[in-house]
Amino acid sequence: MNPVEIPLLNALLILFNKLRSYGFPLGVEDYMLALQALQAGFGMGDRQKLERLCCTLWTKSEQEARLLNRLFDEVLAQPQTHINQSSTTEPVKPAVETDQKTETPQPVNSFTKPEETVGSSRSTPISEEPNQPPLENQLTQPQKPVTEASSTADIVQEIEPEQVIQALRSNQPSSFETSYYPTDLSAQYLPVTSREMKQGWRFLRRRVREGTLKDLDVAGTVEKNCSYGILPEPVMMPRYTNQVKLVLLVDQGGSMVPFHHLSRQLIDKAKRGGNIKQTSVYYFQNYPEKYLYSDPTRLEAQRITNFLESIDKKTSVLIVSDAGAARGNYNPERVEYTQKFVEQLHQSVNYYAWLNPMPNHTWQYTTADKIARFVPMFEMSREGLSAAINTLRGRYVYWEHPYEWM
Repeated sequence: MNPVEIPLLNALLILFNKLRSYGFPLGVEDYMLALQALQAGFGMGDRQKLERLCCTLWTKSEQEARLLNRLFDEVLAQPQTHINQSSTTEPVKPAVETDQKTETPQPVNSFTKPEETVGSSRSTPISEEPNQPPLENQLTQPQKPVTEASSTADIVQEIEPEQVIQALRSNQPSSFETSYYPTDLSAQYLPVTSREMKQGWRFLRRRVREGTLKDLDVAGTVEKNCSYGILPEPVMMPRYTNQVKLVLLVDQGGSMVPFHHLSRQLIDKAKRGGNIKQTSVYYFQNYPEKYLYSDPTRLEAQRITNFLESIDKKTSVLIVSDAGAARGNYNPERVEYTQKFVEQLHQSVNYYAWLNPMPNHTWQYTTADKIARFVPMFEMSREGLSAAINTLRGRYVYWEHPYEWM
């Protein structure tokens, strides 16, 4: 089913394209999720409910929500185009019914009783001017085409929500949009799905009792009872909280351009779904030489010495880079600078690992082959991500020759 055939879906599609033009990170999966929500009955009834649904699915901050509200007003204010106007009016009755009406013995007066002839029809208004021809002549005359374009807001208000739901449900099996696009694009094109990333990050934890006293200390309560002979009050202790600090060093640009989407997914799941106390992201190109950058465009620089001073031994550092395996060449300068940085990093933290988006069999005879001999390096797969997270937890032993080709 083409969304243009239903004004509500047409307005939703226009709004979706406007948000993408303003830089919202929306894809086909987000649009299909909105269609599924409409099919389930969410966002129906009035404009506020639909706007609230779009804000819930497509915005992440109050600023983005305000921008969506403004764009939504612009969409509803635009004149309706590429919409079948017959969807807002009832079709004209066929000529067979006209013949049946002319055979009635009593003539119909169009001036005194218009309700008896038209009924509850809203799409064929009757004029009350005295020069109006009889109703029989009006029904036999062909209907004039609609020339005035109505606004999207008027059309959306005239269509009942139940009609949209029925149209979606009746056309869903043969719908081009729902059958052509898969529900999860990342599951087919990424070596690690978003769900697997989120599950993996949840295993990165360092439990420490900290905060207010909320849990009962059973051993302390028993010991206090034995000491005093009575129990004046129970002994409480803080709850366990995840105190892990994660730093992601992401290679940006160059041979890592094809893997930018994968890096963004990894960062997003670590920040939003990993239940990690603190997540910091820094960027570099090829290898860290003098500076690290806090933005993907590499404009906000920070000296590596200052970065190393800002982290402590409990910080876990994960490096994301192809290490030269994507181009398939060997660069001794890259190996040298990377080794110097790793030696400095080893003095500041206890646990660090390297995720390579290239399969490990492509590392041989490249720069990644040499780097993998002094850095715990794993390929970007479900098993590789799990091994890298276990390394950051201190529960993985990376031996000297972890791969068969070494």
